[in-house]
Amino acid sequence: MFGLGPFEIVVIGAIAVMLYGKRLPEVGRSAGKTLGELRRQWTTLAKELDVAAHIEGRSPRPDVASRSASDEADAHQVAAPRFDPPPASDTPA
Repeated sequence: MFGLGPFEIVVIGAIAVMLYGKRLPEVGRSAGKTLGELRRQWTTLAKELDVAAHIEGRSPRPDVASRSASDEADAHQVAAPRFDPPPASDTPA
């Protein structure tokens, strides 16, 4: 999670408990609601930009499309050597 190890997470949790004490559940809930609302707003904005780009006749978010195509090419690379089976012999085994 964000490159943090277990010790760093425990330290952050201890600091949060010292700062907020009994109010920690309320603070966590409000932070979660805020992050959820920001995510919804970001999604809405992205959809509106895609619709506007479609209306104007250009492709929506070309940088994302090119990035995903290159990611697909990287995902299809084989990490192991290719296996070639031995040639079939005419004699039954």
